[in-house]
Amino acid sequence: MANERISTGISGLDKMLNGGLPPKQNVLITGGPGTGKTSFCMQFLYQGAQDGEKGLFISLEEKPERIIENCVVAFPGWTGFKDHIKKKNINVTKIDKWTYEQFIDTITTYVSQFKTTRCVIDSLSVMELYFDKPHEYRKRLFDMMTYLSGMECTTLITHELPTGETSKMKYPLAQYVADGVIALYKLEKQEKRVRALEVIKMRGTDHSTDLVPIAITSSGVRVYEGEKVY
Repeated sequence: MANERISTGISGLDKMLNGGLPPKQNVLITGGPGTGKTSFCMQFLYQGAQDGEKGLFISLEEKPERIIENCVVAFPGWTGFKDHIKKKNINVTKIDKWTYEQFIDTITTYVSQFKTTRCVIDSLSVMELYFDKPHEYRKRLFDMMTYLSGMECTTLITHELPTGETSKMKYPLAQYVADGVIALYKLEKQEKRVRALEVIKMRGTDHSTDLVPIAITSSGVRVYEGEKVY
């Protein structure tokens, strides 16, 4: 249905997206170091598990045990998180040496065997390191996005940028080929840094283009839709 939406689990963001993410899209979650990309994505999987969906977190860098433990410590408000991990409603796996073939095998296995409908890939920045030539990376990126578009999955893909400032953000190829882009920032405000979010683009839905404040709480990411950063 044209108006079908996938809840991110982040109420303020769902409102900015006119109800949530359009299903079966590839959405880039981009931002500087420490902006909350992994937390954002895991909350997306946790919401899915709470709603009876299966989720997959593919790490190209951190060990699954560390990712899970970080979430347990940071988000005690996720009272069902450990149980979802134990029951494999949320699967966290690591690809030690990225190859396109291994990636395809991994996601295909989980989607077919576990009926996974939500997927996270963390991160595109690490994947890029495995290519010596830019054109090889571009080709594989297009191949990956095309493949994911044919899966019965809504996928979030993290991409780390070297800055958290909006004025210095670069827009790499991935941001053009993805269906959607959500940017996370840590901005200077009166000699301190505040977290913020904006939806750069989202195919298939109207969305707010406001730059809004966010917070990372014990219950996850909170978006203050309708409020001003400055």
